[in-house]
Parts: sequence; C-alpha cells; structure tokens
Amino acid sequence: MAKKTISSMDNFQEKLPKAGSQKASNLLVTLLAACLVLSLLAAIMSIFVGVKVAKFDSIGSDLQLAVSRMGIVAGETQEDDVTISDLYTVRSTKDISKAYLAGRDSGLDAKQKEVYDLASSTLKTIIKDDMTTFQKEKAVYDWMCKNLEMAETSEVNIPVSSSQIDEPYGVLKTGTGVPVGFATTFRMFMEMLEIPCKVVHDTGFTNAWNMVQMDDENWYHVDVGSDITYGNYENFNMNEPVCAYKHTWDTDFFPAATGTKYCYALMKAGEVKDLYNIPTRIKKAYDKKRKCIFLKFETKSGKDLELVDELVSRTADYLGGNLAQNTDNTENAESTGRGVADACCIKMDDYYILGVFFADGSQKNAGLNQNDYNKISKAVEKAFPAVG
Repeated sequence: MAKKTISSMDNFQEKLPKAGSQKASNLLVTLLAACLVLSLLAAIMSIFVGVKVAKFDSIGSDLQLAVSRMGIVAGETQEDDVTISDLYTVRSTKDISKAYLAGRDSGLDAKQKEVYDLASSTLKTIIKDDMTTFQKEKAVYDWMCKNLEMAETSEVNIPVSSSQIDEPYGVLKTGTGVPVGFATTFRMFMEMLEIPCKVVHDTGFTNAWNMVQMDDENWYHVDVGSDITYGNYENFNMNEPVCAYKHTWDTDFFPAATGTKYCYALMKAGEVKDLYNIPTRIKKAYDKKRKCIFLKFETKSGKDLELVDELVSRTADYLGGNLAQNTDNTENAESTGRGVADACCIKMDDYYILGVFFADGSQKNAGLNQNDYNKISKAVEKAFPAVG
C-alpha cells in the first residue's frame, strides 16, 4: 500500500495560550524585571571594575529579543515590530502607501522613494481601473508569484541588515525575499490599492503572511510566501478552516476569517459524488494546465478518506511531482517539472474539500524535477550495475 499522501484534520488548531493571556502578561513582567536587574548590575560592576560587562549586556539583549519574538507589548500580540526566526522584522510601510494615495512622494526619504517608484510602476502595469477588489488582489498575488522567488542563500551569508529581503525595498530591488518580506510587500500593495490588509505571524514566530478584507467585509488569509514557488493558489484567500490546516496564529488578536464568498477553495470547488471519479477529474485539470483543482465530497463510511488518499497517491504516481512514490510509473511522467506538488483534504462543516496543486514546470527554486531524478537513477545504476 502506498505511503500516506494527504491527511485531514478535525481539530484545526491546538489550544495554545493566547499572547494576551494572564500567563503571557506575567512572563512579560518577569522578563522586563530581569532585564532591569541585569542592566543595573552591569552598570554597578562597570563602575567598580572600570570596564563594560559584555556578558550581562548579552543576556539583557537576549531577553529583549525574546520579548520581541513573543510579539508582546503590555501583554498583547502586535502586528508590526515583531521578530520572525530571530532575524527578520515586520515593519510598517504606511508612509509609502499614504504618499501613493496622495500622489506625491515629497515626504519620503531616498530609500522610500525608490520603493515608491518600483511599486507604482508595478501597479500601473497590472491594475486596471475597472477591476474589482478581488481582481486587484489576485493580480498582485499572481505578479508576486511570477516575478519573485524565495531567497536561496542562508541567513548567515546574507544578513538582513545588508540584503533587506524582509522588506519591500529588498524584495522589489532583488526579486528575492523571505516570508516577512513577501508579507510586508503584499500589505504595502494592498494599502496602496486601499484594500485593508494585515501582516499575521504564527504562534511559533517562524512565518508571516497576510489577512486581507474583501468587499464582502470578511477577512481572508493569504500566504504568498508559501505559494511563491508554484503560484498555484494553495494558500490564497483562505478562511479559518482552510488556513488552520497548516497555520497557527493568535485568533484573539487577529480578525476572524469566516467568509466564504472569496475563499478560493470554495469558489473553485466542484462536487464529486463518486469518489472513483477523482483521478479522472485531476487528470483533466492537469491536461488543461490548471494550477490546481478543488473537489467537494461527502463521506459515507470511515474508509472514504483512506480511499481518497490512495486515489490521489496513485494519480500522482502517473503525473509525477513531489507526491509521486512509485518510480515504475513516474518513469513515464513528463520530464518538464510538471506534476502534483501537493494535496490536502480539509474538513468543513458537513463535507470535505480536496485540494490538489500542480507544479507547472515554470517554478523557481523548486528543487529537482522528474527529469533530474531520472538522470540521477541512470547515473547510479550505471555506477552500480546489477550483478548476474
């Protein structure tokens, strides 16, 4: 039997303490008190010893960094000035969006003016006057996924202070970024288009994405950074059940995402009454070179989810891609980088949504493709021919 490919979750989010809880407030007080005590002790010792006590300064800095990582100000989560992955900081770009809406950049510094010019030029190219709010949002998402890529280099080789890939300046100048950079750039574009938008961070402070408010007054999650490689809408306009499949966040601080009108998975979901038709539906979407397919189905027995998992797994074997497992079948798959990149099965109220996401061969920094794996297999087989 093939290894499990997709999974579902009935409980979408762990019951974690919120950043605004009493526990977080007590921890904040303790950390700040420790910082003050250590700083005072370092100052006293420097008077008597005559030198700066670097060890205590370092401890104080580490504690301050911990407070920043927690995103806590007076016991509450915050949107900006939060440190992600101990290095990248979420910063506001409201000065740029306000200047754009005012039609003048006289109040911006040189760096901000450069971002203003790059962003304005981009919007002039992709946005039309008669576009709806959703069309504008999708145009920005599509442009970012097509023209930007995740930074390949490590944090050590290119420090954020020099590369600035965690903010729009570095992202738009270099065409590369990290999740914080993509999130702040997307928010800047949305604010320039007068579409309400926020930057969200996860409870582990390792990722950042966005929430955007559409014209139905509902908020939706958009994780451009996670989609930047394939641009296949896997993390585009998610409501809470969809987003919680792979994300965790402070639901007490950030607005609820309960909308359905612009939830992309629900907008595009086609109903499947016979589960055995799933491979055919996936193949048709693949042949039409679509980026994804969403299918809505109900379960009639406990084995239905396992059945769907096996159907998707075997379909992926024939199409190739990240989910392919049977090399006998994937030898016949296309060698252009196309295939099944990912799949998920998400429980809604009384039905499930199956999402299958394709790699179209044009992705950037997507790693080895099927052609690469085929060449690797032949090279290894040549080096170690079968004996007999």
